[in-house]
Amino acid sequence: MIDPITAFSAVSAASGAISSAVKAGRDLSSLGGPIAKYAKAEAELNFGATRKKNSIFSKMTGAEQAGIDEFFRKEELDNMRKEMRSIFNLYGKPGQWERLQAEIAKQRALQKEELEHRAKMRDRLIMWTVVPLIVIAGAALLFYLVTFLKSLK
Repeated sequence: MIDPITAFSAVSAASGAISSAVKAGRDLSSLGGPIAKYAKAEAELNFGATRKKNSIFSKMTGAEQAGIDEFFRKEELDNMRKEMRSIFNLYGKPGQWERLQAEIAKQRALQKEELEHRAKMRDRLIMWTVVPLIVIAGAALLFYLVTFLKSLK
């Protein structure tokens, strides 16, 4: 998973590439790379925000600043989307915006599925490595404590 700043800059770059290509009269079929990049970065932003919101650390710490940053990123993303829509309405072919949105939604769903799979695998790895290590360390500490207490008698 990439950080939100990198994901946001990728969305901005892809949005600019898509907009300039539409202004130049290119068809969506030639924009597979920028569309995939846009959808992937947008999925990263959404998944990261959801995962961060549900994490233990965000509930324990004051998440006001993160919430404010997320709000402004969403506002900027909405502004970019509105700008792209107006460009498509001015320069694009009829139905091109809807086709773009369908492709972005498809790519976003694929990326979200991949991110959820990676997160699940990472959580499993932590569960099967960190938790047993903590249990073993606790058992060893308990053993040494018991032997120390026996030696005091």
